[in-house]
This record gives sequence, structure tokens and C-alpha cells, in this order.
Amino acid sequence: MTVPMLQVAMDYITLPPALAMAVKVAPEVDIIEIGTPLCKRDLVGPDKLILADFKSPDVGGLEAKMAFDAGADMMTVIGGAALATVEQALDAAKLAKKEMLMELTGVRDILARAKEWRQIGVERMGYHRGWDEQTFARQWVEEDRTVIRQLIDMGFKITVTGGINKSMLPFFQPLNVSVVICGRGIR
Repeated sequence: MTVPMLQVAMDYITLPPALAMAVKVAPEVDIIEIGTPLCKRDLVGPDKLILADFKSPDVGGLEAKMAFDAGADMMTVIGGAALATVEQALDAAKLAKKEMLMELTGVRDILARAKEWRQIGVERMGYHRGWDEQTFARQWVEEDRTVIRQLIDMGFKITVTGGINKSMLPFFQPLNVSVVICGRGIR
């Protein structure tokens, strides 16, 4: 089993604290997740991947192009987006030799949607326990692990995110996840 990459989610609204955190954690992480205004690769190092977490719901091709033109290596499309949006974002990613991933927040029948996405060539997904779910004390449970395992078995590279800190890592250890996202809990 391979060791997953570590992604830090830059959950900041303004640039100065986001840049300060990016510089601080850059030696320890593989992917830095930021929005388009914060895509400043030269500040955190050319060897770090930049993910623009657009969660694009529409105009996927345009938003993907905007993300990649701003310096991102990866961008996200929200799982509720129309299949045409996903296809356009995926086409833009392929054209730019970059990556697009499906953000699964709010997707109710993940496995059914995953089959559609796999057929059009989607390779990456972000399995997400959202902030609002955390507010209502939703915990990671065995059902999450089962769905993640099924997605991996379908050939997807899976990113896991949502309230993950060092104590949560053993929960994911049996899974061959591609990326683990940690927000401010990394520091």
C-alpha cells in the first residue's frame, strides 16, 4: 500500500494569513489547496501542487481554464453538477495536462454517480465530511470506509477530507487513499 499525499486546506478568507500558513507548512505537505485569488505558486515553492477548490457547479470548462491559467494544477467540480459540466471541466484539464476531481459534498448516491463519472474518464474524487456535518457532530463511520473502498476498487484516486487530524489517520490506514486533507489542524 502506498503512502497518501498530504494536502492542507487553506481555510482563510484573506491573503496574509493564508500565505503565512502556506509558507509555514510547505515543507511538510504535498498539495496546497487554495482558491484562484491565492494561486501564488512562487510563494510556496514550484514543487508543490496547487488545487483550486472551485467546487464548480456550472461552466466547468471555463472555470477549469481560469483555475489552470491562474497557476492551479488541479481543480474541483461539485458532485451535483450536470454531467456536461463535469465533461467540460475534464476536457479543459486534459487539454492543460492538469487534473480535475469530483467534490462529493452532498452527493446522496455516490456509487451511482461514480459509475457515470468513471465512464467519461473521471479519475479523482474528494470524499468530504463537510463543516456543517461536523457542526452536527457527524463522525467518520465504517459506512464511509466501505464507500471509499468501493470507489478505490472502481479505479478512483480518493482524497479524504473533513475534520481530519493526526488521531484520525488510523481510521484511513487500511484504505489506499491518494490524498489526506488536513486544514488548520495541521499546525
